[in-house]
Amino acid sequence: MKRVLLILAAVLSAVTAGAQRPERYEKNLLGVRAGLELSYIRAAGEYVYGTTAPRMGFRLGVSDQVLLWHALPLYVETGVHFASRGGRHAGISFRPMYFQVPLLVTWRFHPGKRLRIRPFAGVCYGVGIGGMARTDDGWSELFGSDGILRRSDLGFRVGCEVSYRRICLAFGFDGGLLNIVRPGYDLRPEGQPTLFPSGISSLKSRSLTLSVGYDF
Repeated sequence: MKRVLLILAAVLSAVTAGAQRPERYEKNLLGVRAGLELSYIRAAGEYVYGTTAPRMGFRLGVSDQVLLWHALPLYVETGVHFASRGGRHAGISFRPMYFQVPLLVTWRFHPGKRLRIRPFAGVCYGVGIGGMARTDDGWSELFGSDGILRRSDLGFRVGCEVSYRRICLAFGFDGGLLNIVRPGYDLRPEGQPTLFPSGISSLKSRSLTLSVGYDF
């Protein structure tokens, strides 16, 4: 009996010691990001759909990753980004600009001592702060009482980031979930130039991104 108790005590001591020395993950990671954004607009209606030609823009901002539990490399990420987006169609260039606030869940794999692979997924809310549409007749505002676009945009965001030491390279995709046409705006006003073909009633943003960054 004494031998059994000694064995149990040894096993409990080993388990307790292992529990007291879990792998340590960084609790908070602040970072900066900057990169290119290849964006376009998906147009749809009752009988038609299509996409604009892509437009090259940029994105820059700051991110904050917070560890959810000390024993797992599971993080929640947020931040503030500035993004230049849009698309091109029939000689018209749409150039909206947004402030974006993402809310992402991310897992950090550790395949090497200094190498990290970080897939992420979540949602992103954007607020249009300005932008213009360039046409053959000049420039027109995209937002405001006479603009075509509503200011609010909500979408999903997925992607993957690879980091070595503190330097990061990320690729991602954003898909808008909201119709960004301003409520009450007529896409084909009578007697005025039209921006989209007949039958189009919904516009949704799309974007591919490639960015580099640094985590502090």
